[in-house]
This record gives sequence, structure tokens and C-alpha cells, in this order.
Amino acid sequence: MMTKQKQLNLLGLAQRASKLLSGDERVEKAVKHRQVHLVVVASDTSSKTQDRYQVLAQKAGIPVCNQLTSHEISQALGKSRRICGITDSGMAKTFLSYGTGVKTMKE
Repeated sequence: MMTKQKQLNLLGLAQRASKLLSGDERVEKAVKHRQVHLVVVASDTSSKTQDRYQVLAQKAGIPVCNQLTSHEISQALGKSRRICGITDSGMAKTFLSYGTGVKTMKE
């Protein structure tokens, strides 16, 4: 449970540092242009959307975390969000070091 809180805190920090993109279209575009180092998709997002991001991120070699709910992500960011992407590689690595449920991290 502690690691999840650390991940949520880091999302909030990334947003305040302008190192976070959120919203479906912005994140999708950033993934296609390899401008994010980590994609966070809410676990309660539709399976269709989760699959789409899994495929997009896999093509780009970007890890995907789907361990957080949309409520948790929204609380951390202070606005309603289901999908976000971390644009800073250091923050993405730190986020990944906290956690579980992450698929594919290419060094």
C-alpha cells in the first residue's frame, strides 16, 4: 500500500513540475512521438482503451502501469483523469522503482 501512495505522490509532483501529460488525446500523441517515458492507465478504464495503450506503448518501448484506479489518479492530480504520461525519464524510473504491475521497461 505504501508504494501506491509513493506513486500517487510522484504523479502529483510530476504535474506540479510540468513533467506530466494527462488526457487521452495528449498522452496518445506523446506516446506516438516517444515524448513520454511511462504511461499510467487507470485499472478501471475500459479494456479496449487499456489494450490500445498497451499496443501503442509496446511499439514505442514505453512501460505501462495499470495498478491505480481513476479515482486515485484524479485525487493525485486534483482533476478527473484516467490516463497520464510522465515526460521526465528520471521521474518515470523513480515511479517504476516504487512499484508493481508495470509491463516492459527497456533500458
